[in-house]
Amino acid sequence: MEHRSDASGPKGRLLSHRPESSIRATVAIVVCLLASAIFPLTNASETPEHWQVVVIEPELIGVIPHDDSAFTQGLEIHDGKLYESTGLYGESSVRIVNMETGEIEAQYNLSEEYFGEGLTIWNNSVIQLTWRENIAFIYDIDSLEQIGSFSYQGEAWGICNSEETGIWLSDGSVRLQNSENSNINFTDSIEVLLDGGPSDRWNELECGSSNGDILANKWYDDSIYLIQASNGYVCQKVDFSSIRDEFEPESSGVLNGIAKDPVTGNYWITGKNWSNYYEVSFEFENIQPNCQSESSIEPPTDCIDCKEGFSSELFLMAFSIAITWLIYASISKRQTEKPPIIREDE
Repeated sequence: MEHRSDASGPKGRLLSHRPESSIRATVAIVVCLLASAIFPLTNASETPEHWQVVVIEPELIGVIPHDDSAFTQGLEIHDGKLYESTGLYGESSVRIVNMETGEIEAQYNLSEEYFGEGLTIWNNSVIQLTWRENIAFIYDIDSLEQIGSFSYQGEAWGICNSEETGIWLSDGSVRLQNSENSNINFTDSIEVLLDGGPSDRWNELECGSSNGDILANKWYDDSIYLIQASNGYVCQKVDFSSIRDEFEPESSGVLNGIAKDPVTGNYWITGKNWSNYYEVSFEFENIQPNCQSESSIEPPTDCIDCKEGFSSELFLMAFSIAITWLIYASISKRQTEKPPIIREDE
């Protein structure tokens, strides 16, 4: 998958007719239907019948200008400053930005052989990934002087650091890699599940949730998704299409850049070649881990085995009748069936 996304905007994206056979087939179907109606009752709470992704609209708090030549790959806030990583070969950098004016206060430019990717704050220093070069650079948090590095396998797109769940890394696949905070070594991972199945193209990450969950941009998407660190489920997303449509020109690239302000609790977002940073506020709903709302209707406690108004006893009675008839039909067929013809020359 080509990750150099400088296009204009994210929008440019044979049955028998014998009577007894028919009877047996009908009975078999009835048995299957009854079985499917009865047995899922024991684990209905484990897998939702309809995956519900709650869509949240953000509240716009403020706007400051953004360098629209910056191919934004990562965004963080530390000590009242924005830390930003930019990409493209020959244009990659890491920079410190004034949160009131949008002015660049410090900048370090990578050499031409490196394509900058996501960044995070770790151990009072700045980590910046590179796309396909298998190396991450570590910078002094004040001067942006390069003070170290570490290597990894495969591509790297986004990174974030959570005190609760460790360091998370995205590589464009359906999985997020995980490492402990103290020793960067990506040995674990989770599969991200959206709309009932695996989902890829996870880009910039932000570990801004109080319980260790992960916020993520999705390449060529105007939303930010909440990924549950416990199981990889995506149950909620924040839709930024209205902000983009109102404030950004058509030349702006994809939404990419999430940073939580630890002082206000608000978030700052931007994108590749966007004209502004946006301070926004939003709150996620109280959603169960399997993407079912806490307000969903639950069956009465005195009718645990109920399903759509029918009792379990009625299902079991119908199931028994169907089994009895199936056995009877099978025996009857064997009793009236002609024996196979045996040819003497065989």
